[in-house]
Parts: sequence; C-alpha cells; structure tokens
Amino acid sequence: MPENTPHTPQHRTGWVSRSNPRLYSPRNIERYGDLIVDKAHRWAWKLDNDQLQDLYLRHVSAQHLEIGPADLHFLDHTPAPALEHQWQVDVLDINTAPLEAARHKLKGRAQVQLHEHDVLALPWPTKKRHYHSLAIGNVLHCVPGAGFSAKGTAIQGMAEALADDGVAWGYTLTSAQDPSTRTNRLARALMWHYNRIDNTFHNRGDRLADLERELKRHFASLQVWPMGAAAVFVAAEPIR
Repeated sequence: MPENTPHTPQHRTGWVSRSNPRLYSPRNIERYGDLIVDKAHRWAWKLDNDQLQDLYLRHVSAQHLEIGPADLHFLDHTPAPALEHQWQVDVLDINTAPLEAARHKLKGRAQVQLHEHDVLALPWPTKKRHYHSLAIGNVLHCVPGAGFSAKGTAIQGMAEALADDGVAWGYTLTSAQDPSTRTNRLARALMWHYNRIDNTFHNRGDRLADLERELKRHFASLQVWPMGAAAVFVAAEPIR
C-alpha cells in the first residue's frame, strides 16, 4: 500500500483535488502509453516525446521525485543514474493505481517510496530540500483552480521539495485560448470535452504567461517555452 509520512496538509488556496479511481484505474493506466503518450501527444497536443524524454535523460538524479506518474513512461525509459540500492525515487499522486504501477515498474531498479497525496495540499509528505531532480508532467491541467495562481501551492511544494542544486521540469496543457501556445481542431475539441467532464481537465484559465509568473515566485532560474498545446518548463535555484 502507498506509504505516507505524518503531516498535516493545508489547502491554502481553497482548491482541493479529488481522486478519480475510475479514470485512473489499473486498466486505464495500462493503456496510457498507447492512448496518451503515443496518440494524444502526437495528434492532439503536438508534444515532442523525444524532447520530453531528453529532459529526463539530462536531469534525472539518484534522489528523484516523480509527481503524477501515470504509467511512468518517461522515467521507465530512462537509464538508472545509480545502482538499485542507491537510486531513491519518491512518487506522489492522489490516485492509487499510478502509484502501484510505479512500484511495479521500478521494482529491482530503485528504492521506491509512494505517497498518496493531493498536490495542492501543503505540506507534502515528501522530504524538504532533498530531491536533486523533480518531474511533473501532464498534471497541472488536471488540478482544479482558476488559473495557475490558484494552483500555486503545487508549485510551492515543488520548490520546498527540491534541493538547492536540484532541477525541476514539467509540462502542462494550457487553455485553448492561450495565445502563447498552439491548438489544432482535435485539441480544442478534446479540451472542451474534458473540461465538461467532472474531475478531468481544469485548464480553461491556464496561460503560459501566468505559469511563468507563478514559477518565478519560487525559482530564481527558469526556462518556459511552448510546445504545441502545452507549456514546458525547467526550473532551478528554489527561492527560500
């Protein structure tokens, strides 16, 4: 079962995530690589999987935190940066099935700690100022909140977890109306549909410029750029 360290979470923005075991079921997690990474990334969101994989290849460390792992596609395709007993991977998600999938995929490769937790609730049950790498992909557009300012506790949690010399990276789909990113007809139709379904997408108010502004509140070194319908970022030097 997922393991949590003792903590008293607070939802400082008033927004609360809810688990979605029907959507993130074991069966759907098994199909995630085919439906999302292979098909949706290519045809709808126009994400370059090679570039996303390269972020992992360049930055994954022996003390890694993966947030919202889904099927752990990119981390699973990343060579271990250390021997099994030296590679420490913490995984945080509000849903159980992705956590169990991560445990299975990392078995024999890393020392794994699972945390079943809402990314909006501070403090996180993970270690503070500890992780030399942190990844959060396809997560923030699923987190409730009217824009990135309302999702700021998730970004604050990232900064609190990252070591002073660590690197955090991620990507998230922005609104179909965001002038900084690019959506095709399929992407707009899917976003409209997923935002109408309860507890699926929450990105109508998400803008790349607002994400950059929120990240700058917590990181002194930052790169943010558009990729298809998404904003991609690499952040370092957390502001204490």
